Amino acid sequence: MSNDARLVEVHNLLIDFPNEQQALARALDLAARITETAAAAPTLTTEETTTARTALARLAEIAAPPPDLFYDDPDLEEADLPPPQLRQDFLHRIPAAQRLAASLIGLLSSATDPSSRPELELRARLLVVFGRYDASTPGLGIPLASAADDLLPTLLGHPPSVRLPLARHVLTVSLPPYFKLHPKLNPATGRVLSRPLGGEGALNTWFESSEQDVTSWRRQVGLAAVVNLVIEALQPGEIEDLWPFLLPPLLSYLDDFESANKMRGVAILGTLLKRVDASLLRRTGVGKVFERSLEACFSALSDPNTPRLLAATHPIALQLVNLQYPPPRPSDPLAADEPRFEALCRLFTTSIVHAWEFKGQNVAIETVTACALAPLVDAMGSATIRYLQILMPHLTDLLVTTATAGGDGTWTVDTATMMLAASRALVAVVRNARLRMRRWEGKIGVAVSQCWIGMHESKTAQALQAGSQEGSAAIEELKESLADLLRELEGVSDTPIATRLAPYAGLADLVSSLEIAAH
Repeated sequence: MSNDARLVEVHNLLIDFPNEQQALARALDLAARITETAAAAPTLTTEETTTARTALARLAEIAAPPPDLFYDDPDLEEADLPPPQLRQDFLHRIPAAQRLAASLIGLLSSATDPSSRPELELRARLLVVFGRYDASTPGLGIPLASAADDLLPTLLGHPPSVRLPLARHVLTVSLPPYFKLHPKLNPATGRVLSRPLGGEGALNTWFESSEQDVTSWRRQVGLAAVVNLVIEALQPGEIEDLWPFLLPPLLSYLDDFESANKMRGVAILGTLLKRVDASLLRRTGVGKVFERSLEACFSALSDPNTPRLLAATHPIALQLVNLQYPPPRPSDPLAADEPRFEALCRLFTTSIVHAWEFKGQNVAIETVTACALAPLVDAMGSATIRYLQILMPHLTDLLVTTATAGGDGTWTVDTATMMLAASRALVAVVRNARLRMRRWEGKIGVAVSQCWIGMHESKTAQALQAGSQEGSAAIEELKESLADLLRELEGVSDTPIATRLAPYAGLADLVSSLEIAAH
């Protein structure tokens, strides 16, 4: 059978689906044999090329996730949503379809000009469809049998002469129908406008239109993964030219009211910040827009996804600060940098203090916030001293209250993890605010001692350690972190920590670990 006849059969199999999986399996077998033949004679005929392109277009059609099947409309009752089995049946076809598309696009790569308009349109369509099947997209993560089956590197792995036109086509042609222009940005330049297009109510209209429009990105599951893929494919010097087209999809996700979409926007922003130049953020004013968007993420404290959203947002917010206000040069570490100091203080207030004020004692939020403190206070350096009156009482209270509440403490894997995060945050605070630690070392020492004693004497703590490997690991890590905290305090006073703790029988193990470290 000739290559053209085999390609025609592949196309026919993709049109007629009386038994879908068998049809795809047969199509894959044909594509493999075509590839073997093409290896010896890589040039396809015009008919073979046309048939392959038609088959790829059909693959893109059948692999596109239907909005009515995957969009969880919040206005519908659970009983009115599509049965999960329908989704599973649809997703079952995707790995084979992607392998087949990878085989066919490999054939076309040597037979056509990938930068021609018809090829760009076809490749962009495949990228927008198959790029959605990413592990970060709930319900659409599709495991592949091998890296060779992955279509996306084949599409985006070309030299700039091919890769860049494809990225441009996706951003300027494929995605704009789903994402409306942001009213606060100039659509031609990506610069921030002094007044929103459409007046003061334009932003609300922009949000509402994304809910009501059936062609909106909100109903197209997985487009965030496509946006992220395209940005990942760009080099730093290629960002500015595409700047006005990158912002509408990014801000659509980042500024959305749903926390799941905010997380997708944060992930896209993180990818962009690795490639964008700080001068572009300043010249266009978009850096400030990103700051406000991230502040809104830190304010979303009443959602089940809040801990995950905060955990995702903290490192990106610090990354944005470091990009716009770089740390002092090693040659001049004491150089005054008021804009950086103000930006870090603003981030501390919006990301840490705000969470403590409104959601203090929420174990998950406390844990995420404490985990974020170490890199933040390391960035602040000695400026951490300004916030000791806030940091010390809160972090030490997390250790004392949790370990001793009700006499036996509150000991679970989650609370032990929270205390571990608090103790590690205190290590960072002591390291950066050492000049003022003489005043606070007593409070820290008392907190560590009470936590240590509670950990050894509490029946619930003992049960946690004996009950599971996870619980035992959490307790052991906490022990080590508390000892690290006291070691960090060493030298603040003239008398060694171990000497001062030695009279207390309940701290013998802790004193022993400090003495061993000292020798």
